[in-house]
Amino acid sequence: MKNRFLIIISMFIGMVFMGACGGSSTGPAQTPVMYGLVNSSNWRTSDPHAILTDYSIKVYGSSANGQTVIINVNSATVGEYNISQTNGHYAEFIPNMSANATRYSTENSDNGSGFIRISSINEETKTMSGNFNFKAYRLSDGTFKTISDGTFSNVPYKYYNISDTSTFTNIFIFNDQTQQRTATEISAFRNDTALIITGEVDRSEAWESVTIWMSPTINAGVHYITTTGPVWAKFQYGFYEFQAVNGSITIIENNASERIIRGTFFFNYIDHENQTLSITGGQFEVEYEDLTISP
Repeated sequence: MKNRFLIIISMFIGMVFMGACGGSSTGPAQTPVMYGLVNSSNWRTSDPHAILTDYSIKVYGSSANGQTVIINVNSATVGEYNISQTNGHYAEFIPNMSANATRYSTENSDNGSGFIRISSINEETKTMSGNFNFKAYRLSDGTFKTISDGTFSNVPYKYYNISDTSTFTNIFIFNDQTQQRTATEISAFRNDTALIITGEVDRSEAWESVTIWMSPTINAGVHYITTTGPVWAKFQYGFYEFQAVNGSITIIENNASERIIRGTFFFNYIDHENQTLSITGGQFEVEYEDLTISP
């Protein structure tokens, strides 16, 4: 009787073990990740994001200490792409925990180089995977960062169909220090001197907003956010307002005839306790009001 009991217990433990190790046909959930080496030091983010348009792919993420990696290809398909200063494929590294951080970009030097592979784009799960490496330079002094062994997998992407103008919904999203925020009140207008976009979170959730000022004729591409322009930004937290000290905005499209602008952004600010904090993962797709004065 005792032996029979031991046999039953052993079989039960074996069944549990088999179930834990692969008895399920679905397997473990595939979580997004992006990692690599920056000058041989580990860099990693568990919260990467991607943007897919009809003409480009952008994958980006920030590590726990605020360092950001961005890769971009001028294509919307799976493939292998060599980075150069002239072909529109680029990559960047931003050590953005410092208030004086400046970006390292492959576009800042003739020696900027690298490789990006988009290995999969899963339209069902809206995720993409691949790998990368690049050598990026700082414009101010010519120093560089080498990013190697870069990998991203199961990164969720948002698709922007910039060819279809039949339907449109304003979108403004950003990550504060705690979570992703989706603005419920979005305003945007263009006058003779600026194009201004504001996204405000529902105050029952959080009293926060982000405002971005840029040129009314801003073109597609990467533009710097600084205290002196050409792009300015601020973060409102309760009764506090914090001006962005540095960052960038990537304009995917500025369609003046349709009055629609799409892009991504991140920036750093110094809070009331003199801490350098970041707004990351910003995305917007808005229709703006035209207040320009005709000549």
